[in-house]
Amino acid sequence: MTLQDTYYIIGIVFMSLMMLLMIIGVVAVLVIKARINAIQRKIEEKINMVTTIAHAGAEIAGAAKNIVTGRDK
Repeated sequence: MTLQDTYYIIGIVFMSLMMLLMIIGVVAVLVIKARINAIQRKIEEKINMVTTIAHAGAEIAGAAKNIVTGRDK
């Protein structure tokens, strides 16, 4: 085995490892992005639920105010 063959083998091994690491990196980024999107959806659902409850409370308060002031007629 000559020195040139040794360098070629080392180069092929290095390129293969780097390609494998890049693929692992891309997969990791996609998995992390999917998890972040799932967390964001859960947070948005909870915020929408709270705002819906707040609007319902405001409507009830407005109706009660109208009843007390006599504007519901």
